[in-house]
Amino acid sequence: MNLLILFLGLFSLTAPQIKIENAWMRLANKGMNSALYVDVTNLSSKEDELTDVSSNIANTVQIHVTYKQGENMGMRRIPSVTIKGKGTFHFAPGGFHIMLIKIKENMKAGDKKEFTLTFKHAGKVKVMAIVKRD
Repeated sequence: MNLLILFLGLFSLTAPQIKIENAWMRLANKGMNSALYVDVTNLSSKEDELTDVSSNIANTVQIHVTYKQGENMGMRRIPSVTIKGKGTFHFAPGGFHIMLIKIKENMKAGDKKEFTLTFKHAGKVKVMAIVKRD
């Protein structure tokens, strides 16, 4: 009986708390910028926070948000994004996105690239994103 309780306790500690879907990025050539878009679902009842994204595809990878100030559109880096418990956060064109600054190689439609998303509670989650035309 004690062994069963220990097993169930270990299972609950290792069960994935974050699900990443629809990971794609915009087509770009070496030296250009691009963006990564994903849907992040928090399977836990507690909120979690995306604090970092990394990949060897670009010189710099940052979490950004697009904003409008008067008639001008812009984007700025933000330190993190909170994903509500049992909620889904959408990184999408024209809103929140993951900026890929100075791509290191030409990317063509259909290429797949790996990213690591780091969450405050769930830890590191790897995802493969496909390169697409808009």
